[in-house]
Amino acid sequence: MTTILGVSVKVWYRRTIQLILGLFVLVTAVSGMLVANAALGDWQISRDRGVAVAEVVDPGNGTFGEQSKVLVRYRDSEAVYHSPDRGLKYPTGLNEGERVWVEYQRSDTENVKVMGRSWTLSILPALSVWAIGAAVTVLLLLVVRWRWVRRTGEKFGGKFTARPSSGNQAMSE
Repeated sequence: MTTILGVSVKVWYRRTIQLILGLFVLVTAVSGMLVANAALGDWQISRDRGVAVAEVVDPGNGTFGEQSKVLVRYRDSEAVYHSPDRGLKYPTGLNEGERVWVEYQRSDTENVKVMGRSWTLSILPALSVWAIGAAVTVLLLLVVRWRWVRRTGEKFGGKFTARPSSGNQAMSE
């Protein structure tokens, strides 16, 4: 069998598959954390909840790559105005100048969401990220498999040979 940089092709093949699967595990974890982070933020708001009417200052309709967070300004229960730098959670469909009811965390006024919307809205984007990751993983595994078959001619990545161990009879073909 040939070698690449002193390592057998079989080892390169196995390590490449492990790397691809490792990256897929990472994508899966990130997708899960996306949902978990949204649920945690909503839980923190529900523990220390404040309600206010907010005015949409910037709807964040930037093109791809530009800042696209929705900026609002609201007055808390102590009559102090806040404009969270992180923007508003779950802002779909808001326009500049529009007034909307928001829920915020009183101890962290940066944690603000549109009233009536929840972490469940993060499930679809997380599933989309995961599905794209799964498709790319399958594609990469197919490419690696194709390269393996082209290079070695082995259909299943290696020949299976039963080795008899002490006390067992060898498998006959």
